[in-house]
Amino acid sequence: VGFDTTMNPAVVAVLAAQACRLFPFLRDVHLIRAYRGFRPYCPDHLPVVGPDPRVPGVLHACGHEGAGIGLAPGTGALVTAHLLGRPWRGADPAAHTGLLPDRFLTTGGVPT
Repeated sequence: VGFDTTMNPAVVAVLAAQACRLFPFLRDVHLIRAYRGFRPYCPDHLPVVGPDPRVPGVLHACGHEGAGIGLAPGTGALVTAHLLGRPWRGADPAAHTGLLPDRFLTTGGVPT
């Protein structure tokens, strides 16, 4: 879908109808404006959490798609563990290697 920044009224109507099915009281609410935004994601649909191997001191916490709010506590715990150099909940700090930024790099440091 790319970087289309237009608002699609048909999509807003579908989302509003779905919300009303879940929460019937919303039928009495008047919509005064709608917002939209990008949901950044990674090719493997997993967030990137951890230090950037190319730039010392840079720590990533991004690419959560639409789950950023729900994943925020865990992401915060992982970032804190990295910053303090401590294990996360008693686990080896490398235990979450599937989320580290270097999973997208080849040995030459070029994105795959």
